[in-house]
Formats: sequence, C-alpha cells, structure tokens
Amino acid sequence: MKHDDVVAALKVISEKGMAINISKDDLQDLRLYNLIEVAKGAEKERSPACILTKKGRVMLKANLKPKP
Repeated sequence: MKHDDVVAALKVISEKGMAINISKDDLQDLRLYNLIEVAKGAEKERSPACILTKKGRVMLKANLKPKP
C-alpha cells in the first residue's frame, strides 16, 4: 500500500468504524503495522468492525491536512 492509501483507509475506519471498501490484503497490512485492531469474531466478514490503535490515530492526525 502507498502512504496515501494507508491514510485514506485509516480515515474511513475512523469515520465509519468499519473497513468499508478495503481489501483483505490491505487490512492485513494495516494489522501488521499495528495501525488497526479488528473486532474479535469479525475477521472473516466482508466489512469487519475495526478501531484505530494509538499508533494509527497518531499517524492519521499527523497526515490530515488542516482545514483553512
């Protein structure tokens, strides 16, 4: 995943609380980097419920552009 893709995925997860339109491979990458946690029992769902870890929240906040 490219950096912009990671930030976009983190933004979707933070807003919706679910991994909507994110592939299984991309979710696995986000989990490997400890950016998200998938809810127990939801790993096999099409759009599993996810939350950002502290590292994920920090990365998202650092990469969001401030609104003018």
